[in-house]
Amino acid sequence: MLFFWLLLSAFRAQPGRWLIAGLTVSLGIGLAVAIHTVNRSALSEFGRALDTVNGQASAQLVSSSGDFPDTLFDEVVARQKQFGIRAVSPVLERATQPVRVLGLDIFQAGRVTSALLPSVSEEQRMSMFGQDAIFLSATALKALDLAVGDELLLTLDGKKIAFKVAGLVPGAAGQSLAVMDLGVAQWRLDGLGQLSRLDIQLSDGHSLKDLATAVENSNLGLKLVTAEDRDRRMSNLSRAYRVNLSVLALVALFTGAFLVFTTISFSVLRQQSQLALLSVLGAGRLWVFGLVLTQALIVAALGGLLGIGLGLGLASVLLRVMGGDMGAGYFSATVPPLDIDAGVLLGFWALSLVVGGVAGYFPARSATTGSPVLQLRAGATERMLKPVLNARVAIGLGVISVVLAFIPSIDGLPIAAYLSIAFLLFAGLALMPSLVNQCFAWLARSLLSGRRRSFSPSFTLAVWRLAQAPASAAGLIAGVVAALALTVAMVVMVASFRDSVTQWLDKVLPAELYGNLSRSELNQALIQDPGLIQTIAGVPGVSRVEFSLQQKILFRPEQPEVMLIARSVPAGRAAQVLPLTGDLVAQPQSAKSALPEVFVSEALRDLYGFKPGEIHTLPVKGLAGESLPVWVAGVFRDYGRQHGSVVMDIAAYQALTQDRRRTDIALWLTPEASAAVVLERLRTRLPLFNSIEFRSSSDLRALSLTIFDRSFAMTYALEIAALLVALFTVAAGFAGQALLRQKEFALVQQLGQSSTQLTQWMTYESGLLLALAASWGTVLGLLMSQVLIHRVNPQSFHWTMQTSIPAVAIVVLILFTVLLGMLAAVWAAQRNLHPDRLVLSLREDW
Repeated sequence: MLFFWLLLSAFRAQPGRWLIAGLTVSLGIGLAVAIHTVNRSALSEFGRALDTVNGQASAQLVSSSGDFPDTLFDEVVARQKQFGIRAVSPVLERATQPVRVLGLDIFQAGRVTSALLPSVSEEQRMSMFGQDAIFLSATALKALDLAVGDELLLTLDGKKIAFKVAGLVPGAAGQSLAVMDLGVAQWRLDGLGQLSRLDIQLSDGHSLKDLATAVENSNLGLKLVTAEDRDRRMSNLSRAYRVNLSVLALVALFTGAFLVFTTISFSVLRQQSQLALLSVLGAGRLWVFGLVLTQALIVAALGGLLGIGLGLGLASVLLRVMGGDMGAGYFSATVPPLDIDAGVLLGFWALSLVVGGVAGYFPARSATTGSPVLQLRAGATERMLKPVLNARVAIGLGVISVVLAFIPSIDGLPIAAYLSIAFLLFAGLALMPSLVNQCFAWLARSLLSGRRRSFSPSFTLAVWRLAQAPASAAGLIAGVVAALALTVAMVVMVASFRDSVTQWLDKVLPAELYGNLSRSELNQALIQDPGLIQTIAGVPGVSRVEFSLQQKILFRPEQPEVMLIARSVPAGRAAQVLPLTGDLVAQPQSAKSALPEVFVSEALRDLYGFKPGEIHTLPVKGLAGESLPVWVAGVFRDYGRQHGSVVMDIAAYQALTQDRRRTDIALWLTPEASAAVVLERLRTRLPLFNSIEFRSSSDLRALSLTIFDRSFAMTYALEIAALLVALFTVAAGFAGQALLRQKEFALVQQLGQSSTQLTQWMTYESGLLLALAASWGTVLGLLMSQVLIHRVNPQSFHWTMQTSIPAVAIVVLILFTVLLGMLAAVWAAQRNLHPDRLVLSLREDW
């Protein structure tokens, strides 16, 4: 009973501070829960969409380079028993606008993916094979505001094709898609003789592993993609982004732990006399330790529960406002439903208990260390923190940080690099008392010299106090140091990233105008009449024209697709047209025949081992149907494609594959030409250009940087949250200091100090401490930024960059932190510096 009475009295003594401590825990947990729930919901929705499209298929057979000849379907059917396949259904996919279309063999799909079958009556069954028949899911029908019997115009490669809505696809509820007969799709959607995938069902007693081996040994050029591969590919798509955001969310929780620590410490100091008396009367150390630790656990537990509710509410808002990828562009703009994982939420609640336990451990240890008489003496906080926060501990933690910084990624994630940052931060915090002692002891000695006698008594008292109590002073500002260090590190990393992206855009956007051919018939016209290229180049105002092809290729089923870019790369001029990151490696002169040269992005080098000077195979079919062996000549920087890209000269690509398609056009203009005038001439001379939307290089740069800033919007929000929590810690700390030091202030007041001078004392003390915290936090932040730039980013996203320090932004951040922290500290402390309260405090026995 006494245990619970003491707990209740502790909470009643400072309810506001306990409330703020609990709210900071809830903020950190809430942010982490929100980020996890948003990404889980997006991945679940993406998975449901693929499940709908894939139906009940056990797995799929796909080609590494996209569509493949439908003769391979006959080959697979012929080996059906050998492969252990019960049924196989050919599918042609087309990313038409405004809805995606699946072409199905109705008879085979009924055995494999029956959920995708259209619903028609017996009398209308033959209508499924009509040349203009198309069937929509209920979601697509609603989104397009159509009804059965209405006309639907599909757009593919710039061509508009009319169909009639003949019915519904009831099994595709919740997904926007259309289904039609495979033969009609091949005929009307430019897919004659082509398929996109083969959906398969295994026979009983056969495994996917055996099928994968049989398919690989068959030399058909197909890959088996299982549901597990698909799920891993979806997860890998945004995993690094999710992990980085989650780490940032936990920064706010980590910073909030300092506020819990501060609150518990002051609670212990307020209860020193009661705890000492209980110890004298026979209370065991374990009982007292449990009493103090329970206070922290209760606050953390309630804060964790509140944080879970806050996180779920925030997740719901983020899904509607920013989408499932929170602005990063990984998933579609569809708003997915909230997907809640009770087990993970329980884990986050347990994490809040861990935070509370760690924050309460040191005050609890302080309350049970030494004799009860020792606990009643001044300086309990110093005795508690000095064994933990010292230079030797800091050096040890720093050495661990350096070692961890050089450990490679673990399972594709920079786990060791993040731990390196954490240990570097812990080392910096452990060094704080020594810094406070050295800085303010030197300043105190300077005040004693004749050169410094002009300082006010309030300033002198502030310096002496800080010099005599470095550990408790360091505890006050530890949260600010941690939050500011992490904020500075992120500011430097983001600024470096942005500057590097800007320089990269200048390199990859040398032309004045860029257009996409996906919605134009110009691509087909160029294939039929290559002379059109000279016609375009001959338009007045056009100095040069280049075409390129971008297509996705698949190296591994469990990894996202890689972008193959065929563009003009003149011999000997690769360094002028690509943002290379190292030296080029030429093919040896002794080679029997020169291989086509390719240039790979940093991601392709890291993920697939494509290193300069090596021969590798691209999953692209050559003239004889074989994959292309290539020589890796160099590595280039590509911030636009996180999962890898490879560049080949377009002339070499066309000669090797006879693929004459083009997806993009770039126009260089003469110096005096106007973009609007040149486009008008082009559209007048070649009406095919009317359907092409051109954008200037400046517009593309601005758009790219806007997307960049949007993708880091959540990062900025998390940094601000951590910094605000740190400022709350400072305010609570100084308020508690003013309360616990009332006798000290009252005695000084009786010796002649006015209330104004006491306020000045607190102002100087908070200002000096915060100035040191800001300076040290900035130093730590700059060090941590180098780990972020040179270790975390290359291991997470496979991007390298040069360091750029935004000096103005850092100075503004420091001034904001110091000034706002001083205002918060003085405001919080002034409430306990009222003359009437100070006089009453002298009536108590010392």
